[in-house]
Amino acid sequence: MAAQIAVLTGERGVGKSTVCQKLAALAQARGYTCAGIITVQQAGDARVVLDVRSGALRPLTVAPAAAGAVVQGRFRFDPETLAWGGEILAHATPCDLLIVDELGPLELERGHGWRGALDVLAAGGYTLAVVVVRPELAERVQRRFASSLVATRSVTRQNRAGAPMALLALLEYVHRAALAEIAGQR
Repeated sequence: MAAQIAVLTGERGVGKSTVCQKLAALAQARGYTCAGIITVQQAGDARVVLDVRSGALRPLTVAPAAAGAVVQGRFRFDPETLAWGGEILAHATPCDLLIVDELGPLELERGHGWRGALDVLAAGGYTLAVVVVRPELAERVQRRFASSLVATRSVTRQNRAGAPMALLALLEYVHRAALAEIAGQR
């Protein structure tokens, strides 16, 4: 079984990144190798990037007057942190669980930010990738990765508490199927 992708979508502020953090913790506790990036909201509009594998954090958003910032909508992104996140993604595989939080207009419409994640997703080297995408961009990602798409989950306030366990069950299912396929090839 080839690498599989689950698209995680939902309205802004619903808890998609929190679902990703809890999923990574659950998967790591079960012995899965986890890699990728999670964008975590802090006070106000501030964002930091979490390296899933190492736990390192870097500030993603910068002050409005920051020189050299990458502007997307109301956000000003630190180009050094974007490069750092890009390097994390470029070296994320092999792993069992790859998390990409998130692919947005910066990547999908402008070809900047963590655009390299698209190449990493296409190359495989992971069992399951969970890719966070805004609802208005979800169909675009679904079409692009249709042959690898195993699920699309919409996070809501009603289902977010159970979403990490549901995604962990999906990881375990895909992992078992991949192992069975390998065993069948011997």
